[in-house]
Amino acid sequence: MSSVYDNYLKEHNFSLRLEQWAKQYKNKKVILYGCGLLFDKIVELYDIKNKLNIVAVCDVKYEKNKPDTYLGFKTIKPSDLSKTDYDVLIFTVFDHLTCLNYLNTFDFFHENKEFRYINEMALKGKFISFILKAKTAAKYLAFTKNPFKTAKYFFSCNNIEFNSKLNYQKVLKRLRKKKDKIKVIFIVESNQKWGWQSVYDELKKDSRFELLLVTLPLTTRFKDKIYPQKEDIEFFSQRNMPIIDGYDYKNEICIDLKELGADIIFYTHPWFVDVHKIPPSITSEFALTCAVSYGFNLVESKCWGTTTPRNFCSNLWTMFAESKWHKPFYENGTNLKNKDILFVTGYPKMDAYNLPVNPEFEKIWKDENHTKPRIIYAPHHSIERDGGFGMSNFVEQAQFFLDFAKNHPQYEFLIKPHPVLKSKCEATGFMTGEEYENYIEQWRELPNGNAYTLGNYYDVFKTSDILITDSSSFLGEYFVSGKPIVLLESKSRMPFNDFGLELRKGMYKPQEVEEIENILEEIFEHGNDSLKETRDRIIKKQFVLPEGGVAKRITDYIKKQLLL
Repeated sequence: MSSVYDNYLKEHNFSLRLEQWAKQYKNKKVILYGCGLLFDKIVELYDIKNKLNIVAVCDVKYEKNKPDTYLGFKTIKPSDLSKTDYDVLIFTVFDHLTCLNYLNTFDFFHENKEFRYINEMALKGKFISFILKAKTAAKYLAFTKNPFKTAKYFFSCNNIEFNSKLNYQKVLKRLRKKKDKIKVIFIVESNQKWGWQSVYDELKKDSRFELLLVTLPLTTRFKDKIYPQKEDIEFFSQRNMPIIDGYDYKNEICIDLKELGADIIFYTHPWFVDVHKIPPSITSEFALTCAVSYGFNLVESKCWGTTTPRNFCSNLWTMFAESKWHKPFYENGTNLKNKDILFVTGYPKMDAYNLPVNPEFEKIWKDENHTKPRIIYAPHHSIERDGGFGMSNFVEQAQFFLDFAKNHPQYEFLIKPHPVLKSKCEATGFMTGEEYENYIEQWRELPNGNAYTLGNYYDVFKTSDILITDSSSFLGEYFVSGKPIVLLESKSRMPFNDFGLELRKGMYKPQEVEEIENILEEIFEHGNDSLKETRDRIIKKQFVLPEGGVAKRITDYIKKQLLL
């Protein structure tokens, strides 16, 4: 009796596909990703070992428990992909997008490497897709009476994207007639990554909107049955923001947002929406969808051109860009040209600089009266050296900075680690979870030190005097404060894009960490911040900081589209 695995492989003509791969990759090194029951069936039914030059097989479960071999194949961890010599990655799983989400989240794999998967579309499928797009175009023209945009989207969008365009027109028509409140849902994956606060506050001023936060676990966490929603609910409830646990534990997906009455959905980022079954291509059927980059983009990252963010962004209603420079950056990276999705507004997180400091954040610093210079040390998560962003120097410098803080009581220190740093330390074996927590606790125990690991970190920025970091987004977010930045560089660091290179001119760049002591002395003891004027000039030239705030520009745009 045929199993579901047999039928799946026959349905997607795997035998023919394997023959094609065998010819195409005759002299290529292949890694297979996914060592589950489907992979077992492939090995059982097909002569895959002799068809392909398989150098290794890989699976997420090998991060915790890796045998030397599996079914006669050498095994590797996902975190070792970037260090392995291979030419093509073939996904032997049902849902390759879920695996891409995981690999991209941790920078284990970049799609400049070739990858293939079982359910790829054949020529017949492409023809059918063309016919479907033509039908969608006819529906769009009939609904909008706009031949110009119909033609424009026919040539710039695939059928799924075109269908999203049609869906948004229908949603807009419905919302413009709606008498009840417009329900706005903010998807929260982690309070540390929350970036919509100012937009939330601006919409809250208008009684025509009803707001709700829906928290979901990060993909890599719920696979390990770790659910951080309780922490998020506590964090936002303390701020009197309505929030619910949006995870359906039985079906292991997001609860039905349509049943919640969502009219507008704000996403945090693209990395987990497919797994939770809430990508814009689906939610466009009943809601307008919005997004902004989780991080302020300063590097030549190829991740925006990978499958997951490309599919995500190209099906959005609107994506808000942080600057004029970033508009073509996203257009090229995520193939958004001529799709009318991007709108330049500025970066909403930066609205926090226009607000008074929450006095509670003064208490985070041991010297509450601010008699000593306050220093933030913010290590990035990219501690793997081969592949990925390659920014973090945490492996080499973690102990140095802890000792530096101990030996310099004339300064106040606060460590603000990237929220993914702990899991990266565990994944790479640099620290266990317990060792990492012990390290952070040592900072908290310092008489002149502390640690902050939650969201709402802009009040930490505002109460500080200088940032020391090897990060990327923090460089842009902190730069607007006008305060000095010490950039910790590394040879493996992903290059800055043109925007980042301009900002880099206003940062202190020690060749060795020992030089940091001299930089701090020059700035705080001698009062000589030699790059202050450079930073001020760059801020004025590069950043979009609209009067009234970024959130007002975003909400004004939404209201205009809704004819409010």
